[in-house]
This record gives sequence, C-alpha cells and structure tokens, in this order.
Amino acid sequence: MQSRREGSHLRPVAPVSNEVVLPSSAAIAREELLFASLGLLLKAAGLVLAVVTLAKLAVAHQERLDRHSEIQAVLQLQSDRLQKREHQLDRLFSADGQQVVFQQEQQWIAPNRRRIVWAPAPSSPSP
Repeated sequence: MQSRREGSHLRPVAPVSNEVVLPSSAAIAREELLFASLGLLLKAAGLVLAVVTLAKLAVAHQERLDRHSEIQAVLQLQSDRLQKREHQLDRLFSADGQQVVFQQEQQWIAPNRRRIVWAPAPSSPSP
C-alpha cells in the first residue's frame, strides 16, 4: 500500500483497479429479502389504513342513517298534525261549520252547567 505523503497522518490509499466487484449471492439474497419485507410491510400498513378508514366510514354512515330515520319520524308526526288541522279548518268553513264550533265548545262546559247563548239585541228602527 502506498500513502500520499510519507510521514503524514493520512490513511493509505488503496490502489485503484478497473475491476468490477460483483456482490456475492448471499448479499443479493439479503437485499432481495430486505426489499420484499419492506414491500410487504408497506402493503400491510396500507391494508390496515384501508380497513380503519372503512370502519370509520361505516360508523359515520350508520349514524347518518339513524339521524335520517329520526328526522323522517318527526316529519311524519308533523305531517299528520298538519293534515288533522287542515281537516278541522275545512270542517269549520263547511256549510255546518257553526254546529261544529258549538260541538267543540260543548267540551269546555262542565256537564252540570247550563249553556247560555247571548243573541244580539234586535236593532230598533231609527226615527
């Protein structure tokens, strides 16, 4: 081995050769195993990430469906109330609407009470 300068503290430099050094088959096998295991690790991490994401999406979808069914039930109740009120309004403005009002108001009077209906006084002819 030669060194650049005699007596200096530098390492000796190896002679340069034009030979191509090929890695051994054991080194190639180790490298292939390393890359294969790295690829397998990345695929497993991707699979775990996909499963976790799908689980979160399934939970969110179920919550959305639950909220939708609750809102749909409330909407149905309100629609039923609206139809009932429309029917009552139609009955009030029908030909026998006055009788309907009297029948509804009878429920407010206690059974042992007598109903008194005040009629407007007849207008007297002016002189």
